[in-house]
Amino acid sequence: MEIPTYQIHRVMKVYTKQLSQSKMLERQKTLGKKPSMDRINISVEGKRQAIIDKVASNVVERITNFGPRDEFDKEIVGRLESEIGRKVDFQKSGNAQFVFNVIDANNEKKTTSLSVEGSDFLIKRLEQLVKEAVDKNMEA
Repeated sequence: MEIPTYQIHRVMKVYTKQLSQSKMLERQKTLGKKPSMDRINISVEGKRQAIIDKVASNVVERITNFGPRDEFDKEIVGRLESEIGRKVDFQKSGNAQFVFNVIDANNEKKTTSLSVEGSDFLIKRLEQLVKEAVDKNMEA
């Protein structure tokens, strides 16, 4: 019976690899180390901040899509409205628009509009208020 040399080389290669891996594991055991693994440790404050961010984004999304539903939502929206000095309507309506004209490259006038109620300022401030409230509730 003949065994081709490439098969002998394959067997030797696999055997050599197994030996080298077992030697590395044995060496790590004698040094008292665990096999190296990528691991990320998050501090307690980091975990807390991650929870606050997640809860806040869920609350902001709920308020902006459906309006304030429960007491917590109404309290946050009330604080926002008292800061800006007027009532905020979270319903998607085309009424509140900032309309302006722009002259394009061809010297033609174009009328453009932006939603005033959906401005980034209000959403960012709402998110800050929610984070503060969630943080305060977590301490209690």
